[in-house]
Amino acid sequence: MTRSMTLLSLALLLSGCADFASSVTNTIDGMGMTPDYAKGLQDDLQAQKKLTTPVINVAETVPEGKLIEKYDNGGKKFETIVKNSCFNEYIDIYYPNGTLRTHTPLVNCKAEGVSQGYTQDGKLRTTITFKDSVANGEAKTYDANGRVLQTVMYKDGFPQKR
Repeated sequence: MTRSMTLLSLALLLSGCADFASSVTNTIDGMGMTPDYAKGLQDDLQAQKKLTTPVINVAETVPEGKLIEKYDNGGKKFETIVKNSCFNEYIDIYYPNGTLRTHTPLVNCKAEGVSQGYTQDGKLRTTITFKDSVANGEAKTYDANGRVLQTVMYKDGFPQKR
């Protein structure tokens, strides 16, 4: 394999990771986690389309096992496991300061279980339950002291009205 093909494979892999990271972090950010924590939360949730995360397929040339991408400063940007030509087991996305931004469990290359989002100082700010890469179950936002601000139930990717 040529160096340019390897670089192309890595670029495609990273763009897939960017799509996944963007999907999860935009959802978390869209849950109203602005500095005042609750601003516009309900409007944002109701305006969302179906909440899903993409399956990230990688080129066959990417070796299986732990994959870590780093920022220019040397800190982790994301970490995952490549298995069966896709991201599997988990994906952890980090802030440039090195703090974990999101942790999403993956089963058979799809988001499965509770994805957790954190502030830059490491405090839990959101949880979203996924099944087969679709939001199904509770999504919660937390204030700076760890108290639940709001719980929204999702069914088949859509927020449910109470």
